[in-house]
Amino acid sequence: MTIQTISRPQRISLTRQCLRSIQEYILANGLRAGDKLPSQQEWAEMLGVSVLVVREAFQALQALGLVDIQHGRGIFVRSPEEVDFLDFLAFGRPLNGFTLEEVIEARAMLELAVLESCIARATPEVIQELEEIMEQIRKNPPLPGEDSRLHKQFHQAMLKASGDRILGILGMPLLNTFWVLGNTGQMYLTEKELATDMVAIHEAYLEAIKNRDFSRTRELVDRHLLGLCSKYRVFPCAHKSKEPSEYAEDRARSRDIW
Repeated sequence: MTIQTISRPQRISLTRQCLRSIQEYILANGLRAGDKLPSQQEWAEMLGVSVLVVREAFQALQALGLVDIQHGRGIFVRSPEEVDFLDFLAFGRPLNGFTLEEVIEARAMLELAVLESCIARATPEVIQELEEIMEQIRKNPPLPGEDSRLHKQFHQAMLKASGDRILGILGMPLLNTFWVLGNTGQMYLTEKELATDMVAIHEAYLEAIKNRDFSRTRELVDRHLLGLCSKYRVFPCAHKSKEPSEYAEDRARSRDIW
């Protein structure tokens, strides 16, 4: 493989410039998840900066979930599909103060946009791909909140079908966040929520996409999110507008999840 040249950073904001140079290197050389990167010492020599600056850049990339630093083994590229939005947010600002309601609502907003984009734009090829994944889901049904491979594949296909590259990049980290909350016990699910038929939910998504049916998208999103939008009265299923004082009361009652 031919190694592309990299741009040396300016002396202003060295860490940020190093971070960008590393990202450019990964893209220019077509590196994929699991590929090994040069050592921090090699990066310092290539970029003409100190090892300390390079270390700070890699710590930032690790916080964003874009690289995996394995002590004694090296630095490896991570797949965007593995990234968790919690790590992304932690890099940009402190996580204290985000509530479960806010995470559910952000996920629901993304889900509704992606579903309606798929209904409008999905090609016969994408629909065929979704049907093939759906057939596998019927044989191996995911549990509610479970981080299953087939569940991820279905939503990755939907993100691709949405036709928006930004949604495609940001989508999986936000979807992953929902599963992380369930896996770590930060999102408690009732017996009713745990009994949700995940096969029927995804079949309903696929039928809406195939029939170009926008009539029930909000209902379908709420069902897919285990009824949590209705439960917490967040978009897209809030039954009435809240007064500012009600939002304040909700935040006071709600346990911050981080």
